[in-house]
Amino acid sequence: MKRLIYLDWLRILAALAVVTIHVSAGVVMDDAQKYESPWMAGNFFESISRWAVPMFVMISGALMLSSKKQISTAMFLKKKLAKILIPLFAFSVIYYANEVRKGEISYSIGDFIKRLATDDIMYHLWFLYMIAGLYLITPLLKILIQNAKRKDIEYFIVLWLFASVISKAIEYFIGYTFKIELFFATHYIGYFVLGYYLFTYDFRARWRVLMYIGGVAGWVTTFFMTYHESLKIDEPLEQFWYDEHSPNVLLTAVALFMLFKSTKIGEVKLPWIGKVISEASFGIYLIHVLVMQTLYEKFEFVWFNLHPVVGIPYKTVLVVSISTILVIIIKKVPVLRGIIP
Repeated sequence: MKRLIYLDWLRILAALAVVTIHVSAGVVMDDAQKYESPWMAGNFFESISRWAVPMFVMISGALMLSSKKQISTAMFLKKKLAKILIPLFAFSVIYYANEVRKGEISYSIGDFIKRLATDDIMYHLWFLYMIAGLYLITPLLKILIQNAKRKDIEYFIVLWLFASVISKAIEYFIGYTFKIELFFATHYIGYFVLGYYLFTYDFRARWRVLMYIGGVAGWVTTFFMTYHESLKIDEPLEQFWYDEHSPNVLLTAVALFMLFKSTKIGEVKLPWIGKVISEASFGIYLIHVLVMQTLYEKFEFVWFNLHPVVGIPYKTVLVVSISTILVIIIKKVPVLRGIIP
C-alpha cells in the first residue's frame, strides 16, 4: 500500500497529543489551582488533545481492515501480537523496576505477574492490552468488513454509537441507560471500524463541512463543559467530557481525520523531523512516561515550574524530543531493538 502522508501527520499529532495529556494531567488534577488560570490552561491543552488515543485506533483500523494482503490467521497473529506483547512485557519490567526503585511497591515475582495480568503496572500501558484485543479479533472482523456493503458498516457504526457513546451520555445525564447486550459493537472496536470507514469512503462537501463544524463544537464542549461540570463537584475534575467515548471527543477525532484526509493540509510534505517522529510514535508512547518521571525526579533544572500556558508546551516538546532520541538509540542497539517495533 502506498504510504499516505496524511496518516503520518495524524500519527505525529496524536503522539504529541498523548504527551500533552499526561503533562497537563498534573495541572487539572491539582485542587489548589482549581479554576484559576493555571487550571484553565491545563484544561485547554487537555481539551485539544483528548482525541489522541481514538486517532491511533482509527489509523490502525484504516490500515489493517483495508489491507488486501492474504495471510493466515496464525501468521497474522504471530506477526502483529509480537509487536505488542514483546514491548508490553519489556516495558512492564522497566516500569515495575522503576517503581520498586522508588519504593512505591515491594518486589516479588508473584506481584509482578499479577500486575502484568491485570494491567496494574503503569497507567498508560492499558493501550497495549486494548490494541492486543483488537488484533486478536481483526482476522474475523476483516472478513466481515471486507464483505460488507457501505450500509452494513454504517449499521455497525450506529450500533456502536448507541452502545458506547449515546448510552454512556444517557447514563451521565439521567443516571441510567437501556440494557441491551451489544458487546460485539462496544468500546474501541467502534473506532477501529470507524477508521476504516472514513479511510475507505468519500463524503460530499456538505457532510465534510458538518464534520468540521462538529469537531470545533466538540472541542469547545470539552473545554467549557469540563469547567462547568467540575464546578459542581468536590473533586478537582469532572472527567466525563475527557472520555474517549464522549460525543464531543468523538466529533473532534472524526473532524481531524477528515480534515487531513480531504484537504491540502494532509498533503503537506513531511519535514525530516516529522518522518522521525512518525516512525518513532509507538516508541514515544511507550517510553514518554518514564522520561517524564525521570525529569521530574532527577532533573528539576529542566523540569522547572512555569505557568502552564508556557510550561505545558515546553514540557511536551522536551519530553517528545528526549523520547524520540531514546527510541532512535534503542532501535540501533541489537539487544534492545526488539522492544520497540
